This record gives sequence, C-alpha cells and structure tokens, in this order.
Amino acid sequence: MIDPQRVLEIAAPMLTEVGGEWRLTDGQMLRSGSLGVRVLPSHSDDHRHLDLELLLNADRPDVPTIVDCAVGLAADPEEAARQAIQAWIATCLVTVLEMIEQQGRLATHFRSTDPGGFPGWHAIVGGVTGWSADDSTAKQQWIADEMPWSILAPVIAEGLDRPFLNGIRLLVGQGGDFTECEVRINGQRHDPSSTALAALNWPRADAFGLARTFVLLVGPD
Repeated sequence: MIDPQRVLEIAAPMLTEVGGEWRLTDGQMLRSGSLGVRVLPSHSDDHRHLDLELLLNADRPDVPTIVDCAVGLAADPEEAARQAIQAWIATCLVTVLEMIEQQGRLATHFRSTDPGGFPGWHAIVGGVTGWSADDSTAKQQWIADEMPWSILAPVIAEGLDRPFLNGIRLLVGQGGDFTECEVRINGQRHDPSSTALAALNWPRADAFGLARTFVLLVGPD
C-alpha cells in the first residue's frame, strides 16, 4: 500500500487547483487555513483503496469531520492514488468547500422541498464520477437525472447519527451478474440504504461500470 505521506504529497497540488493553498504539515496532514485532510487506516485489502478524513477545524477535535473512501483503477499505486483522490475531490471535497463558499460554484444546493431535495435538510450535492469498461456513462447519467439520495431519503434518514453535517456517499457498481451498490453514512456502510439502492431501476449492462456521488446534509432546513 502506498505510504500515507506520499498520498498527501500527491493530493496537495490537486486540492490547491480546486480551492485554497494546501500544504503538508507535520503529523501527516494537509492544511488549508483551518481545514485539514489526512489518510485513515484503510478498511479494504485493496492497495488502490483510500480512506480520507476532512477536518473542518483541524485545531478543534470536537468539531465533526467528514469521512469518505475512494478507489483508483490503475495498476500503478501512485496513479491509482491520483484516480482515487480525484474522485474524492469531485464528489466529497467540493461539497465542504461549497458549504464554506456558498456560491454554487463547486456543488449544487437543494432545499428540502426542491426536486432532488432531502426532506428536513439542506443538502449540498457534489459531482457524479464513474468509469465503465465500455466507456458508457449511463450509470452516471442515471444518478444525475434520478437523484437517488432523494428517493432513498426515508431509508437513509434512519441511519443519520448527527444533528448537523451528515456525509452520504452513494455508489452503483455492476457488470453482468456482479453488483455492488453501497451507501455510506459518515464513513460507515448503511446496509438498509445499500440494499434499497441496489433495488432501484438504474441501467444494467454486461460490461462493468460504476458511478458515485456525495451528499452533505448541512442541517435542518
């Protein structure tokens, strides 16, 4: 597995391109103002898999953090790390930066009553990323069009364990007879939501493909 410090060295210029100036500090953390990013121990045996924690205030351990994971597809460990970091930036990081900026530049805001909204919450939704063996973008387009976080809101709501700042990652992966759908709430897999996501009418295909997005529920709307 690639060394966590090397992961952060790769990530620093990638994060800076999105917003802020991110620098590696002692203690294996990237910092940009009060924000921090660090690599957590992986919950996967796959060396291409990264678990990342975004600290909203790196100087205050009592402030909630946003945890998510991503995986690269390349055989080369450093290239796989870049792929995983890019997917994490495009889906997870941008929701937090948008919460700070409040300009609609990096992610999309949904009020609870909007189409695609999450009842009772203000939601910030990141981009949709993905990959397919046959270059299809059907699964990504389905997520963008159908906004499954809204469809699954009653099930997801049962797994929310914070009064503010719940991070939700949705992933649809499938090819042939293999299916892996997952919903993670604050970094932990939520089985009822994952099962419900797998049962939705997203595009099936013979070639393997996956799509993911991230939703930040900021607080009661």
